[in-house]
Amino acid sequence: MRVLSKASPRGKRHAVAGKANILYLLFWVSLALVTYFGMNALTAPKVASVAVSNDGVVEIVIPRSRNGHYFVDGAINGHAITFMVDTGATTVAIDTQTARAAGLPKGYPTTFTTASGQAPGETIPRQTVTVGGLRFDGISVAVISGVGEIGLLGQNILRRLDVIQSGDKMVLRVKTQNEK
Repeated sequence: MRVLSKASPRGKRHAVAGKANILYLLFWVSLALVTYFGMNALTAPKVASVAVSNDGVVEIVIPRSRNGHYFVDGAINGHAITFMVDTGATTVAIDTQTARAAGLPKGYPTTFTTASGQAPGETIPRQTVTVGGLRFDGISVAVISGVGEIGLLGQNILRRLDVIQSGDKMVLRVKTQNEK
């Protein structure tokens, strides 16, 4: 009769193979996490948030994000929000949830024409909007469900600024008195 000991070579091979499988799994999980967080950092919008002075003219320099858009930090009535510069938008536009979080009052019903077609919403007049440290009073804000957590910076502010796009940056420059 033959008795197998606990330390047989066959048992050692199974233990080594089990450890190798765990290491193999940990390697692929680690690689997936590094790839996810790396791509997340690469695709996150580059946001300009500071107004700078250039020879007495106030400018906001915004780097182009990897998705081709330009983003700037701002606020509506003191509630922080990131805006995407949208030269095709008539007004500043935000999502319903953002409007409620900012404590905005109910506006008057409005139907908006968007890239996706007609959309119901509301217009809230006479709000204060800041963009990169610049303050704009008396601004109408469009509240449209589905805009998302990033607001749209529309022409009711952009027409008060010179918008210069060159290379991989956009410059928003306060117009001088003669240009207004």
